Amino acid sequence: MTAGTGSQPGDTAFKPNPEQAEVIDAPSEAWLLVVAGPGTGKTQVAAMRLAHLIRSGLLPAQILVLSFSRSAVATLTRRIAGLQLADGHVVEDLRHLAIRTFDSWAFRILRQCGAAVPELLGRQHDDNIVAATSALADESNAIVADRLAGIRHVIVDEFQDLPGVRADMVIELLSRLNAEGRRVGFTVLGDPVQSIYRWAARASGHGAAGDPWERLKTRMASGLREVSLTRNHRSTEKLASMAASLRKILQSEDLTAPKKLAAMQRFLERIPGMPAGTQLSPDWLASLPAGSVAILTRTNGEALRVVKMLLGDQVEGPAVSVRLRTAGETPSAPAWIASLLWRFKPQNVARSTFETVYRKTLEEFDPDARTALNMPSLQVCWARLARASGASDDASAIDMGDLRERLAWPDSFPDDQTTEQAAVYITTVHQAKGMEFDNVSLLDPRARKNQKEPEDPLELANVGFVAVTRAGRVLNRIPSDSVYAGPFDESLRTGRSRFAMLGSPGKTGRMTNFQFGLAGDIDPHSLVDAEFHGGDEQVTELQQMLASRAAQLRGHKVILKRLDSDEEESRMRDARWEICLQEGTKAGRRLARTTQQVTDDLLAYLWNEGLWLPNTIFNLRIGEIVTLCARGDMAEAVPEPWRSSRLWLGITLFGTGDFKTWKRNGK
Repeated sequence: MTAGTGSQPGDTAFKPNPEQAEVIDAPSEAWLLVVAGPGTGKTQVAAMRLAHLIRSGLLPAQILVLSFSRSAVATLTRRIAGLQLADGHVVEDLRHLAIRTFDSWAFRILRQCGAAVPELLGRQHDDNIVAATSALADESNAIVADRLAGIRHVIVDEFQDLPGVRADMVIELLSRLNAEGRRVGFTVLGDPVQSIYRWAARASGHGAAGDPWERLKTRMASGLREVSLTRNHRSTEKLASMAASLRKILQSEDLTAPKKLAAMQRFLERIPGMPAGTQLSPDWLASLPAGSVAILTRTNGEALRVVKMLLGDQVEGPAVSVRLRTAGETPSAPAWIASLLWRFKPQNVARSTFETVYRKTLEEFDPDARTALNMPSLQVCWARLARASGASDDASAIDMGDLRERLAWPDSFPDDQTTEQAAVYITTVHQAKGMEFDNVSLLDPRARKNQKEPEDPLELANVGFVAVTRAGRVLNRIPSDSVYAGPFDESLRTGRSRFAMLGSPGKTGRMTNFQFGLAGDIDPHSLVDAEFHGGDEQVTELQQMLASRAAQLRGHKVILKRLDSDEEESRMRDARWEICLQEGTKAGRRLARTTQQVTDDLLAYLWNEGLWLPNTIFNLRIGEIVTLCARGDMAEAVPEPWRSSRLWLGITLFGTGDFKTWKRNGK
């Protein structure tokens, strides 16, 4: 290795500066705490650090890589895939690294300790984290000891976002690994100025027990080395200078938290933006700048409203790719899985058989359809399926039962969750953490009546810093009055929450907004229910359409029509809606039907207001085409081959549906 560079002759594209090289080239047993601000090459340094660890003799299975969010995992995975290295074996070994979120790693630790999968999936993430931390602290837990025995180095990304239970888990993990005379290295990366998740710890009841950054330094003080990356390589000189100035304000010991927030708000107000009174519309998408584009909001409700205004009234999806990301999204199994395996009846698939199935599937779809399904190469498909089923990448056969069981596990297909490419992202500042864009537009937060002073002004100032530092080239602002007021997050007596807004009563009814698209809103069996669709041939036709028209269906409008229009209160509890592809202004091809969950939540929201359930719901859109998997008993109306393969294609929905409803007393 060339000293001080972290690279070998033949490596190209990245030449680290001395600060970065100090991190990359450190011995595998070193304890490093890396302060890395926006644009300082943190992700590239983490990727090259992993390459160095492999070159130092560590195997992929001996390296544990944890990050806060799926977006941060996605960014690091893409960066590793893009490394240009001279060592072929290093490139190959990097492919086998498992990069996981803290939540998914805790899930797997608890599963290995014997916890039932349905129980883990049914609990809150924080509860699983607490249980995993307890298992780590239990020195008598032989399963955990065996699981940790092979780990030689841990990389933790976005550490500043770990107040509360996740910080507890990481600190306990590093302590346990280095107990009883062992020396296990770690590289912890983050930036205290980008700490924006303390609110989540407070809301969960697992409040932060002090600053996690300082707690880690205190717990691992002996031998811990702190390194700061200071040079901004990503942004333009103007944006980099701006970020440096804001950082000084946020790090100042002479300013109180409220004064730091006030300074940040003054800066945000000076960002150039759209003229006041100009509303967002589909025209905004028609004149996009070069490069990646993001609109960042403060709340999920605002993000939902932004995407609704950008897509406008057109029935089809937009000509450019638009991706809405909101907090709490549940990862879905990628569509290419069902496209390949829906006809496969045996419960064990051999590699040679899979190759035949793969080639036949390629013949069915044109290149555009395969691209829309994100279908990888034959070798990559097999490796991902094998890994998800619990087998090795080079396994000669895959157990279909094991694969189906694990489809719902967090990060079963992490590589497919990292390939989301879009021309425009609409998301919250918090969801944008770990992401970077060429062009960023910030939606001004809407002032609320009787708005109280923020509980944590420093955290709110940090949110502003994170928002402005997502931009690499251009930063601008969208005034709050450019977007209609977003719906409110309503906590329902069912235990769920949805964004909703009840309109004023009128002669023609009361117009209401209500969010659809939560996990569990769509009956999975309805996608392959022959009785619902009118026969086996119609089921086949629908499945083929979902596979061949995935690109055209994303963002396409649907209409929900109530299947039972009987207004008797005794029948209201059993109401369902069919989800139909919108054609013009009418409901067209039937796709699926809603579940009891939707009915219960609508009743919980409308009934106390004395309102009927709606007959028709408009302005919802298809999000993604995904793989669905049958668990438990199969519906009688599901025909072959889906009855045997237990895999088929489905859809996700997004948006707030619009509907009219009336008082039950007729007034």
